[in-house]
Amino acid sequence: MDTDLLVRDYLARLDAAAASLPVHRRAELSAEMRDHIEAALTEAGRSDEVTVRNILERLGSPEEIVAGEPQSTPSPSAAVASGSKWGGLEIASLLLIGLAWPALFLPFGLFLWLGMGVAGVVLTWASGRWSTRRKLITTVVVVALYGALFVVTYPAYRTEGPAGSPIVTSY
Repeated sequence: MDTDLLVRDYLARLDAAAASLPVHRRAELSAEMRDHIEAALTEAGRSDEVTVRNILERLGSPEEIVAGEPQSTPSPSAAVASGSKWGGLEIASLLLIGLAWPALFLPFGLFLWLGMGVAGVVLTWASGRWSTRRKLITTVVVVALYGALFVVTYPAYRTEGPAGSPIVTSY
């Protein structure tokens, strides 16, 4: 049997057994076991099937290894904090996007409106709590609203036609 396959199978069983552990601890545990196996193989000086099986047996079964791990349960306040979809970055993002619209009525409001909208979208994408789907929806809505406002108001800002000729608009 291929020795790499034995090691991969062992690590896959370890990952499956460690499913109840936090993601970061699972990754650490897998890396630790991989390092132990590599060190033991280097120390043994060979990597035949018998040597690999002996090393894996000395480590113990993946279930035994995971059973020796402390099973931490987060406090209720930590669970609420980690499960929340609203942090300072997310609130700032929505405030910038929401307050950009009233900024249109201020002097230089067009520039303020555009800057706040762009900053809000950038903060949305910087959020580590929101999913990519939520970020995409927010971006599409903001761009669509900004585009619609531009299309509606563009004729009002345009005062000259091609080559400086005045625009004649009849309603």
